[in-house]
Amino acid sequence: FYKGYNMSVQTGLLPRLLSGENIFEPKPFSDVLTGEHAFYNHADYYESTQKDFKSKVLLPVVYTWNTEHIVFRIVKLILAIIIFPIAIYQLLHTLVGKVAILPSSSPSLMGYSNNHCTESRLNIYLKGEWKYKRITVKVDGIKIDAMIVGKASTLGNGRWVLASNGNGEFYEDKLGGHSDFNQTLNELNGNAIVFNYPGSGISAGWPTRNALSKAYRIMLRFLEDEKKGIGAKEIIGYGLSIGCGVQGDALKSHKLNNKIKYVFVKRVPFSSLADVASAITCWPVGLLVRFLGWNQDTAESSKKLKAPEIIMQTARVWDYEELTDSSKIIHDGVIPEKATLAKVLLDDKKSPRHNKLFIGMLENHNGVLKNPSYLSEKINMYLLDQER
Repeated sequence: FYKGYNMSVQTGLLPRLLSGENIFEPKPFSDVLTGEHAFYNHADYYESTQKDFKSKVLLPVVYTWNTEHIVFRIVKLILAIIIFPIAIYQLLHTLVGKVAILPSSSPSLMGYSNNHCTESRLNIYLKGEWKYKRITVKVDGIKIDAMIVGKASTLGNGRWVLASNGNGEFYEDKLGGHSDFNQTLNELNGNAIVFNYPGSGISAGWPTRNALSKAYRIMLRFLEDEKKGIGAKEIIGYGLSIGCGVQGDALKSHKLNNKIKYVFVKRVPFSSLADVASAITCWPVGLLVRFLGWNQDTAESSKKLKAPEIIMQTARVWDYEELTDSSKIIHDGVIPEKATLAKVLLDDKKSPRHNKLFIGMLENHNGVLKNPSYLSEKINMYLLDQER
C-alpha cells in the first residue's frame, strides 16, 4: 500500500484523485501536441522517435473507432467463408485491389524492398523545425500506421491537412526534404496527418475498397474528436489520384462536423475508376471494375459534397488558371481527359458549382506541384469565407 501511495504522489495521481478527476477517463491526444509535456519537448524525443521509426511493426494503438459491432463483423466473415461464391468474389476483389488498384501493398511489384517504408522513415531529418510522431489507430479491428507532422509553433493552431496517398505512394516518401507536400504545409502554416492504406507499408489488413474508406474515415474522426482525438478546427483533405477516390468514398458516409471548417482538395482526380479503365483499355474492363466492386465514383461523391472543393487537373494553360469549362483539359499522362473529374463535372450542367474551384495546371499526373503558394492561397480563401 505504501509503495502504491508513494507512486501516486510522485506521479501526481493523488492530487488528481482528491480533486475528483476521473483518472480512468482517456485524455485527448491533443494534450501531447502542445505545452510543457508535448512529445517534442521530452528530453528523449530524438532517441524515442528514431526508435519508433526503426520499428518494423505497428506501434501501440492511440485511438480506436468501430463503425460496426464486432459480432456483425464476425458473422459477415463466417458467411463469406461458408458461402463459396461470396468467398470467391471477395478474393477477386482483394486481388484486384492488391495488384491493380494499390500496388503499394506489394512493394516488390514496384521494385521496392519489403523494408522500403522503414528505410524511408530513417531518412527523415528529426533535428529541424518539423516535429514527427508515428502513431497507430484502429478501425473495426484494422490497425493503420500513421504519422503526425507539424512545428512547435503550429501544432496547437487547429489547422490540419489529411493526406490520402496516390497509387503506389507511401506516406514516408512525402515527408522530409523539400517535397511539394512539405512546402504546401509550410505555406498553409498547418500540420498534417499522413497514413498508409490497409495492407500498404506496415498498415494491417487487406486493400479492399471498404477498408480504404474506413481508414480515411478514422483519420477524419481522429482529427474531429475533441474528447479523445486532436480536436481540429480546420481540416484540409488533400487527395492525389486514387487518394481522391478514397476521399470521395469516405465522404459519402461520413457526416461532417458543423463546428469545423473543411476544404477538400483533389489533385489529378478521375471521374470514376470504371471510366478510367474503359478509356485506357475498353468498355468490358470498365464493366469488370464495376462488377468487382471497385468503381470509386468520385464525380457522384463530389456532386453531393457540401464543403468547399478544389479540383486540380492537367490542362492546356500557361500557368495555374481557373477553369470555367472543360475545353483546356488534356490527358495527364495517366488519365485521359474524358475520364477526368473536372471534365465530367464541368460538362454536367446540373452539377453544383457554387462550392467548387477548378484549377488547370501544367503538371502531369505524377508531376511535382510547382507553386504550392497558389494552392495555399485558394485554400485560405475558402477557409476565410467560412468565417463570414
